[in-house]
Amino acid sequence: MFELADRLQLGIAAIVVVLVIGTLVAIPLLQGGLPDDTPDPLNLQVALYMGEGAWADEETMLTHMFEWMGCNLTTVRGDDIRDGCLDNYGILVWPGGHYPAYWDEVGLDGKARIQEFVDGGGGYFGICAGAYYACDYVVWMDDDAFPPPDYKVDGLELNLDLYPGVAWGPIFEIVDRPEPGFAMEQVDIVNHSHPITDNMPDHLSMMYAGGPYLQPHDGANVTILGVYNTTGTPAIVACHYGNGRVFLAGPHGEIEECSDRDGWQFAIPYDEPEDEDSEWPLYYEAVKWLAQIP
Repeated sequence: MFELADRLQLGIAAIVVVLVIGTLVAIPLLQGGLPDDTPDPLNLQVALYMGEGAWADEETMLTHMFEWMGCNLTTVRGDDIRDGCLDNYGILVWPGGHYPAYWDEVGLDGKARIQEFVDGGGGYFGICAGAYYACDYVVWMDDDAFPPPDYKVDGLELNLDLYPGVAWGPIFEIVDRPEPGFAMEQVDIVNHSHPITDNMPDHLSMMYAGGPYLQPHDGANVTILGVYNTTGTPAIVACHYGNGRVFLAGPHGEIEECSDRDGWQFAIPYDEPEDEDSEWPLYYEAVKWLAQIP
């Protein structure tokens, strides 16, 4: 009888240990920690623009994100692009920053090189200011010299013209004046039939920092993948350009608000939001699509 009791106590103790270990493993996920979701490596050569106008912190965040994807990331500048460096890469990533500075750094010769690269089968991945830059032109709504409805129009010749549409920004319904800053915005996925978003959830919480909404021209062959919940306007889009592909995101999905795996400390005076999801899987699928990986 004593031996049976001992065995029962040992069995119960073992069960308790298993439950405790399981709980400890689960706690980070319940508290918003990100699981070890490292995907299959894509083994792509990726060029990241880090010339004039590029937000310096993007190099840190995007380097971490592309390492997670299993890509080899190299930074380039305007003169590298004009010298033909894009022949060595499958994807060109254009980060957030100050898009007017891109015009001076890249110029019309660099624009032609980028267009040739994408037309020949390359991929263009534009984030925030990189999305502004990719459109036919920009309507900038934060210039007192051009009050509504006569907003300032930028970049008619110097923008890249990869996306058949207009970048409107910033979006004051998300972050009001006097100075657009950081804010979390829900992005609603409105197309689940596209390879980029077919496995994405219906809603993503993404960091907004003055990016555009990406209005396609009437009749343009563009896929709107996600819209800003606040305004219902296009936030994430995809299109073809010649033999290549273009993916643009107004908000910043590379920022991991509840994790330090992006290597970036959130900027003072803004408090880091508590956002439990990650947009890296969305960007992983976007890179696969841009690189035309089945």
